[in-house]
Amino acid sequence: MYNDRPIEDRYMQEVLNMFYYACDRYDLAGGIYLVNREEMGFAYALPATWNAFIQDSSTPLGFRIRASTKELGKERAKELIEGTAHIAGSMIDFGDQTRIWGKDLIRLLKGAGIEITRQGRNIPHLDKL
Repeated sequence: MYNDRPIEDRYMQEVLNMFYYACDRYDLAGGIYLVNREEMGFAYALPATWNAFIQDSSTPLGFRIRASTKELGKERAKELIEGTAHIAGSMIDFGDQTRIWGKDLIRLLKGAGIEITRQGRNIPHLDKL
């Protein structure tokens, strides 16, 4: 899953590329976000040998979920779906933690007399892309 716009900072893009490389090399899945003074960038590396995410550049997000019992057998397909569910649950936990801590930090800054104006973006749902 990629940013919906080009990353301006070449160093940020380089680190995102290193993240993809490390996940591929070590058979990991995960997400990363990076922030510099001007922009924010993110990446999700979901495909791994132990889950049902596969790369597919023909889809808006660049991946699909596939675990056919006919092709893989019931046991292997079940393993892959369980890995995919583990990733989805982990994404929820990390997202919830990030949202809670971000709101806590803004509340603390406001409590210290620092006025915060934040313009968020509308984040699309996967089924709306």
